[in-house]
Amino acid sequence: MLHLAFRSFMVLGALFGLLFAILMAALVAMDLPSNTALWIGLGGTIAISLLQFAISPYILQWMLRINWIEPEQLGGSIAQRLRDMCLHKNLPVPRFGVIEDGNPNAFTFGHYPGDARLVVTRGLLDMLNEDEVGAVMAHELGHIKHWDFVVMTVAATVPLVLYVIYRFGFQWGGKVRKAGAPVMAVAVTAFVAYIISQYIVLFLSRTREYYADQFSCVVTGSPNLLASSLVKIAYGLARAEPAAAQQQGRGAVSLVASGGSKMMGIFDPRFGNSMALSSAASYSASTHTYDSATTINAMKWDIWNPWAMIAELSSSHPLPARRIRHLQGLSHLMGERPLYDLPPRPSESYWDDFATDVFFQYLPLLGLIAGAVTGLAMAGVTGQAAVLTVALAVGGAALGNIVRMLFAYPKNRFESSNVADLVGEVKVSNIRCHPATLRGRIIGRGIPGLYWSEDLVVQDETGFMVMDYRQPLRIFEFLFGLFRADSFVGQNVVAQGWYRRYPSPYLELWRVQLPDGTIHTCHNWAYQFWGSIVLTVLAAFGVLVGVGVLLSG
Repeated sequence: MLHLAFRSFMVLGALFGLLFAILMAALVAMDLPSNTALWIGLGGTIAISLLQFAISPYILQWMLRINWIEPEQLGGSIAQRLRDMCLHKNLPVPRFGVIEDGNPNAFTFGHYPGDARLVVTRGLLDMLNEDEVGAVMAHELGHIKHWDFVVMTVAATVPLVLYVIYRFGFQWGGKVRKAGAPVMAVAVTAFVAYIISQYIVLFLSRTREYYADQFSCVVTGSPNLLASSLVKIAYGLARAEPAAAQQQGRGAVSLVASGGSKMMGIFDPRFGNSMALSSAASYSASTHTYDSATTINAMKWDIWNPWAMIAELSSSHPLPARRIRHLQGLSHLMGERPLYDLPPRPSESYWDDFATDVFFQYLPLLGLIAGAVTGLAMAGVTGQAAVLTVALAVGGAALGNIVRMLFAYPKNRFESSNVADLVGEVKVSNIRCHPATLRGRIIGRGIPGLYWSEDLVVQDETGFMVMDYRQPLRIFEFLFGLFRADSFVGQNVVAQGWYRRYPSPYLELWRVQLPDGTIHTCHNWAYQFWGSIVLTVLAAFGVLVGVGVLLSG
């Protein structure tokens, strides 16, 4: 069942995407008058959206292994809670289903409230208590009450319509000379709007999630129930499964096990790993509770680091920590002491670090642009501009990358640390790191079940962490995952590397020492650094040649 929901949505997306592409190609091939083709394209786009809305629930129902049951079959008070909530909010009781999968998840789908289906996984039922299950069901009922099926379908149609306008405007503008410039301007504007509209749709989706969270709080009377559920679900989506891995003959950790929830579940699992990784040791299996201080520490990056805001832009769900902060505010309004009392503001601003990170991230590009502009300025408009411009552009990019590498890969210190402390670091990003040494046991691969996955997962006494194995060429990573990675699983290691986060935390490996003293080294940083040195030398030679040509001319 792993990735089943994700595969289902990928298939649906590919199906309707293919239909859309064929429609566009057919209209172009028919060479109809531009205005006729445009209206046919717009009509076809809307028709495809309506078709997708009409048949998607049936396709999902067919593709997912859902056991449709009466809620009473679950025992306890879950059925009564569901019926009471529906009666209280004047909602028909949705058709109820269970997926026999260990990953905690819940989602709804359908056409309208009277046609809704509510599905939960066995993992959700096993991991949450009945009050928390009720809070999650209330969240899903919020989606039903707010007609989110229809709202998001209509919203998702807008980018498609804008793309059709761009596509036919671009084609028409190239054919009609008199009206070409204005039409091309409209086409370019439509394309820009198409890009922006996709982010607006994602923003709307995140807003609907907050709205459903608020609905759950009102129905249950306790924002803390949903907050504790989110933390447990985050942990469940990223928990270790050593027993199942051993049965398969290879290590595995479900750090990305339920990718489908990215599209249709309670939240995006990419953003739950931070809480899960650092809370692993503080989790009590007997009481199903977590240490509050450890969990809050893990959420600081999501709330305070500007990179978290950038990462969230591409997600259909808010970051879990931001949802919990929203629930914290609702707790205060409802007179309840928050389960996770997050600090109201950071002790310092992180925007200066963000600006520095952005500068170093794009320094090679800035160097390339500066070099090209300098070359063109030195060469003027003569025909000898090419050699000098290319050399300076390559040299600028290479120099920029050298400085970027020095910033991104400091090697003067690898402090001994643990997972919980690293995940609590706020001043880290994809470019800014915290050099660290972790001591622990490798318990599996970064992508469970993928037998060529090169990344590994190390567990210490405070949690577990993905170790990103990088080499200069992807083929080396593939070969390592295929032939070497299994030999690391189950061994106690000392790992040195650069701890980063965007949005999930990971340790980019430099070297790993095995119990027998053997050291395995990742050479990615060295090849990038010394490769940039070589390019700089070659570019300097090219500059000398270009200057010589100009002087001789």
